[in-house]
Amino acid sequence: MTPLQTVSLWEQYLDSADYAAATVKRYCGAVRQFLAWHEKQEQRPTKLAALTPIALMGYRQAIQQHRTTATTNLHVAALRAWGSWLADQGLLEENPAARLKSVGHVKPDAPASLSDKEINALLRAARASRHGKRNYAICQLLLQTGMRLGECQALRWQDIEYKERKGSVLIRAGKGNKARSVPLNGSARSALADYAAMQFNCASDAKVVSMAWSNLSQKQKREPLWLSQKGKELSTSAIGRMFTTLVNDCAVRQLMPADTTPHTLRHTFAHRYLDQYPGDLIGLARILGHESLETTRVYLRLTADDLAKRIEQMALNAYE
Repeated sequence: MTPLQTVSLWEQYLDSADYAAATVKRYCGAVRQFLAWHEKQEQRPTKLAALTPIALMGYRQAIQQHRTTATTNLHVAALRAWGSWLADQGLLEENPAARLKSVGHVKPDAPASLSDKEINALLRAARASRHGKRNYAICQLLLQTGMRLGECQALRWQDIEYKERKGSVLIRAGKGNKARSVPLNGSARSALADYAAMQFNCASDAKVVSMAWSNLSQKQKREPLWLSQKGKELSTSAIGRMFTTLVNDCAVRQLMPADTTPHTLRHTFAHRYLDQYPGDLIGLARILGHESLETTRVYLRLTADDLAKRIEQMALNAYE
């Protein structure tokens, strides 16, 4: 069996073990890139016996020259996991990547977030867009809950608990296939009410929408929350394109950064939450679906702009 053939079998194993689809794709892609690199280096087909610690270390050093630290460490993690599986299957005597170390790096600045002016510009653009009520509701849900784009795309009507004065969203497609429930504030509920009223053909009054929502049939509850112009389920890529169009519309007028992504809204939510509830990492981690507080702790760091402002305002600075 060739190493490349084992990757296909490993991919099936990862799928059956309920690894997130994105993780499976990234891990298998990383291993296939390693195999392509190794064959190019050796100028001959790679065999399982050639999977040695030295070969793996050489690959890590090679990609470290032109890849980010995070990407390099993703490849290291993938090779470790693949090597462990090969050893478990008896295809290798031991995992050749067992001692392959991750690349150390300086802790990154906190992810950038949007200002009030930039948020308002994006929301205005969403309202004024072709499918304004839908696009506005998507943006508000991303902003007010901190959910990921894929989590938002996967929502069904049954995942929203909508009441006149409260609500919540059940995120079933969370990272690592772990579900979580996030409360919906007034802004999110209002945006959802306008969108739902259009779908239910009723008034957007919260009480009316709440009643219509509760009267959905079991079939309707299982249908996608977000629909395209043709009435089909809106894909993740379609939502991404919609968001990019909104950002570009704002960026050309210098109302927001051109590199703003849906994930920027997640970062914005996290920063605003900690601004209002300093130190509540446990609460934020629960909302964002982080397994480790170390992941959430990044939002306690200063952004690059924060650091620049502080240095500019130092008494040492004689030029203004």
